[in-house]
Amino acid sequence: MSPSVSSATSEFSRTAPLEPWANFFDTHDRVHGHHPKKILQGPTTLKLPSPSIYLEGLISVKDFENQTGTVAPHFVHTEKENRKRKASQTTVDPLTSELSLSKRRSRPSAPVPLRSEFGDVPGFSKVAFVFASVSISQDGIVKINWPDLKEHDESTTSNCLLQDTPFDQGKTKQVHKAIYDGLPWVAKRFCNIGAGEGQVDIQENLDQVVKEVTRLCKLGYFVTRFIGEAQKQDVEIEQRIRVTDFKLGVEIVDNAVGPSTASGFSLEQYQAAQPNSDSDQLTSDRGLVTWLFEPRRYSKVQHWSGTNEYPPYHRHKLGSTLNAFTHYAYLLSLESMIFCDLQTATIVDENGDGIHVLFDVMTHTLDGSSGVGDHGKTGIQTFLKKHECANRCENLHLSRDGFAEHSGGEDEDN
Repeated sequence: MSPSVSSATSEFSRTAPLEPWANFFDTHDRVHGHHPKKILQGPTTLKLPSPSIYLEGLISVKDFENQTGTVAPHFVHTEKENRKRKASQTTVDPLTSELSLSKRRSRPSAPVPLRSEFGDVPGFSKVAFVFASVSISQDGIVKINWPDLKEHDESTTSNCLLQDTPFDQGKTKQVHKAIYDGLPWVAKRFCNIGAGEGQVDIQENLDQVVKEVTRLCKLGYFVTRFIGEAQKQDVEIEQRIRVTDFKLGVEIVDNAVGPSTASGFSLEQYQAAQPNSDSDQLTSDRGLVTWLFEPRRYSKVQHWSGTNEYPPYHRHKLGSTLNAFTHYAYLLSLESMIFCDLQTATIVDENGDGIHVLFDVMTHTLDGSSGVGDHGKTGIQTFLKKHECANRCENLHLSRDGFAEHSGGEDEDN
C-alpha cells in the first residue's frame, strides 16, 4: 500500500514492454540517460520520410538487464550470443526469467504456455500469503487489521515466488527477492535485533516488522504534512518525495510442513509460537510469520542522515529539504519523535520525472519503543545538539527552542 502521499505514484507505474525496439530504447534511456546518443540526418543512402530524425544510440545490454531486472529482446544479440545465453542460462537469475515469463503470460496476444501459474524456479519456492490492512488516521494513529488465517480463501490468498536465501542483508534485516502479481518485489524479515544474528524468534520478527510498518506510515503522514506546509508558506523545497509502497504479508503455513525455507523458522518453532487456546492473552497476531514487502528498486541508494548524524546539506536541495523535514516532524510530533537514517532511491513516474523514495527509516522516541535503532531520549537530545538549521528551516519559521546554537550557513542550491 502507499499510505502517505497527496499524489501517490506507484513504483510500478513506469513498467514498459521491451518490444518493439523503440520501447526497449526508451526504457534503457530512463535508466542510463548518460549514454552517448546523437540526432543526425542519417546516412545519405538512407531515404527517410520528412519530417524525421535519425537516432543513434549506444545501449549497455548488461547494465539494462541488471538495472531493470528484465531480459533484453533476442534481436539485440548476435546469433552466437543468443546460443551462448540459451545454453548457459547464467546471464539473468531465475527470478528474472520467471518474471519475463509472467509478463508474457499477461499479454492477451501471446500464446498461453501449457504450464502452471508458477513453474519451478531453482532457489525459489512458491509461498502463499495473505496481506494485512494498514491505515493511518488524520491524527496520525496507525491501525492494522490482521487477516483471519482460518477463514481465508482463494480470493484473499496470493501466491508468490520467494527466494529461499537472501540476496542482501543489513545489520538488522535480510532481504529476499520475490515475485508478487507478476512484478518484482523484495520481502524483508528481521535477523538481528540486538541479541546477535539469527537470534530472532517468530514473535520478535512480527513485532519488529509491525514497528517498521508503523514507522513508514508515520513517515508518509509527516511528509505529506511537511509538503503541504511548505506550499502554504510558499517555501521552495524538493517536493518530489514519496514513501515506499509496501505490504504487510503473512505466510499461510501448512501445519504439517512448517513455514517457508526463506523464513528461517522450523516447524517446531512455529508450533511453539502459536497461541494457547486456553490463554486469556490471545491476540489476533500471535505467532504469525510476517514479512515486509516493498517494490524492488534498481537505482543507487543515497543516504541523507545516520542514526545520530544530521548533515545540513546547504548546497543540495533534496538533502537540505530532508534536513528541514526532520526538524518539522520533531515539532509536529510535539517534540516526541525524530526521523533518522533517512535514505532515498530514485524512480521514474508516469511523466518521466524522478521521484525520491524514502524507505528503511528509523526513529528516536521518548520511550525508545519504536523499534531497532531507537535510542530514546538520548537520540532526541543528540538531534537537538547536532541539527543545524539553514534557510528552509528559517523560511518555514521552525522553532529552535531547546536546540543547540550553530553558526550555520545559507542554502545555495536551486
